[in-house]
Amino acid sequence: MKLNVANVDLEYDEKEKKLYSDGTEVPFSTRLVGDMKDVLFNPEFVTAKNRDAVIYRMFRGAGVEKNKTVFDAHNIRYDVTVLEDYDLGGEYTKTLGHYHPIAENGLAYPEIYEVIYGKAVYLLQKKHEDGGYEVILVEAKKGDKVIFPPNYGHISINVGNGILIEANLVNSTFESNYQSIKDMHGGAVYLLRKDNMVVNKNYKDVSVSHQEAQKAAFLDASKGLYDEYISQPKHFVFLNKPEFLLWEHDRWDIDSQHF
Repeated sequence: MKLNVANVDLEYDEKEKKLYSDGTEVPFSTRLVGDMKDVLFNPEFVTAKNRDAVIYRMFRGAGVEKNKTVFDAHNIRYDVTVLEDYDLGGEYTKTLGHYHPIAENGLAYPEIYEVIYGKAVYLLQKKHEDGGYEVILVEAKKGDKVIFPPNYGHISINVGNGILIEANLVNSTFESNYQSIKDMHGGAVYLLRKDNMVVNKNYKDVSVSHQEAQKAAFLDASKGLYDEYISQPKHFVFLNKPEFLLWEHDRWDIDSQHF
């Protein structure tokens, strides 16, 4: 399957479950069923028989070597993640989930995702000062882009029929915090098959809203993330300077900023 990228030839082989960049295999890491036990609605689902099954593959830095100068100039990385359609004991296939560290001014590094194939729900969650949690469930289909705002933990959930292929752009210099979500035994809500949602009892005062992916006015909707980043890296200044997301976009003075 050819990914929708013009500046590098990225192709995912569904049979081999490998990603190739200009014909060269891209290294990957995996999450297994056993890795997910701490964050599942039904942790007893994990057994000696299924714990080694791969539920998603992470191709970090996919295709970056082709345009290394542009990516390295701004400490940005392009990743591709492929989630299987695997029944996790009644839950949809999902990622482990994590938070990002603070970039500056109390704001954590944001991230932006793009659905390349399939259908996703992105679970975004944020803890407020009163101890309650805000949860936003964003539905996204092929071609949609979703910005994960500063200070929101996030989980990708494959709600389609078949695999989910997603890509992201993110600052390449930090390590994500997975432990906070593990300690809470998963995200603030569990999305179960047959359109059931269950609030995680380890969270208090959870408010949930549902959204569809929105077009960002400052991004070119006709281009994928990789291609737009190569042609207009300044459009992604917010990945290093999250305060830009707090401004009205018609007031952005990107050219005057160090990116």
